[in-house]
Amino acid sequence: MATASALQCDIDASSRADCGELASDQDSCEAANCCWSPLDDGQSGPWCFYSKGDEPGSCFVFQNSTDTAPFSDSEVAAFQTNFLANVDVESVGAVVAAPDHDTPGGNYYYHWMRDGALSMRSLWANPNLDRATVSDYLQSYAKWVVGRQSETAVHDGVDVRVEPKFMIPDGSVFTGSWCRPQNDGPGLRAITLMFYAEELLEADAKDSFVAENLWTNSDSVNGGAIKYDLDWVVNGWDSNTCDLWEEVQSSDFFWNRVTMKKAMLMGSAFAAKMGDAASSSKYAEIAAAIDAKLDSHWLGTFVAEETNRQKDGAVFVGFNNGFDESDGKYAPTSVEVASTVNVYNTAFCSEYKINTDDSASEVPGVLIGRYPGDNYAGGNPWVLSTAALAQLLYRAASYTLSNGIPDDEALEQFSAGLNVDFPVDAKGISQTLAAAGDSVLLRLKEHVGGDDGHLDEQIDRNTGEQMSAKDLTWSYAEVLNAMAARSVWEAAYN
Repeated sequence: MATASALQCDIDASSRADCGELASDQDSCEAANCCWSPLDDGQSGPWCFYSKGDEPGSCFVFQNSTDTAPFSDSEVAAFQTNFLANVDVESVGAVVAAPDHDTPGGNYYYHWMRDGALSMRSLWANPNLDRATVSDYLQSYAKWVVGRQSETAVHDGVDVRVEPKFMIPDGSVFTGSWCRPQNDGPGLRAITLMFYAEELLEADAKDSFVAENLWTNSDSVNGGAIKYDLDWVVNGWDSNTCDLWEEVQSSDFFWNRVTMKKAMLMGSAFAAKMGDAASSSKYAEIAAAIDAKLDSHWLGTFVAEETNRQKDGAVFVGFNNGFDESDGKYAPTSVEVASTVNVYNTAFCSEYKINTDDSASEVPGVLIGRYPGDNYAGGNPWVLSTAALAQLLYRAASYTLSNGIPDDEALEQFSAGLNVDFPVDAKGISQTLAAAGDSVLLRLKEHVGGDDGHLDEQIDRNTGEQMSAKDLTWSYAEVLNAMAARSVWEAAYN
């Protein structure tokens, strides 16, 4: 390669824009006037990528209307029905990852601690369910958690609280080979159960279920499910762990940091309410320690998941699940979030043929995957990652109404990533952000809308057909989260 080309191709892994197809080799890549440079093990990003100055911009297609929701009430009801079929399975309180025994990743008929906690948080926040029904589901889940926390550790050095998954229906620890430990589990479970406990205590300050199962002096339940999980975070928050996708290990994932920090902030307030001043103080101290570590994830142009896998859809999910109003860091209209939306949209645009095809056909939105360079099941957009972006944009729309106009740099970044010019007033900016959320869900609908309310794990990068695990619970949870966030925005806007 000539010297000039070598200079044009001197681009670090995190800044590369994919220029190849899944089966590209060096000859076909360079024949397309793209750069070729393999990455070391542990690094993520394309080997075939655009040279400096030739990188594509965002392919996001913006449609400026919020008159009609992207999914109808009947479509949302179908998603909800299929979602609930995966909750409290076999009446034991478990949440099945998917009722699919034959996926590219094997059998999904397990209770994954992460999927379960996030799905039950989604159920708790669901505006379409009556609260008695919600309480029944959450109570079954809480009892399941208490039972799993009492299981005997089966892997050396791995506390049962950070085991990735459990058998259904007996709840025993999955003993096969898997990426462990998964340290996000305790914080995620505690967050969900604190939301539920707060609701119970608001109705009855001496609620017996909370006192007997969630925060208690009883040794038989390890001090209660919430406290037992929060106490694990106190001692384990900075330890080595698997990533959200269960593929690589580090002690410094953004996803883990931001959700653990939220657990500690919520835990500090909850412990104070329960009269435990010592725990409240300790949790606040750990939240501050985690916060100090979070700063390094902001690279000046986007928020990175981890050094060796910087651009990762886990960051969008983390923005949604880790934000805490009491703290305000990574607010949905912050420069950090807006810049990340811009950079990630551009990265995923060039990653998938279906994105470029959809944009050429003026299908609104963009599809988001796990990370550039992913090769699991062929490396595809994911339903949950895409819906997480939509939720983030709806939250930004609501945040603008309650907190005012984002600063000029944030609007500039949103404008570049969403291919839209913003009006000057708060209400107009809010509507534009909500329309961007609608755009994302409309592209998702283009590929899932004909499947009778079923949501799978992935969308084929070439054909746009749903694929991989059938009826993935987390996919339903994220789409329902997005539609719930839209409802919150719509109520405030109108």
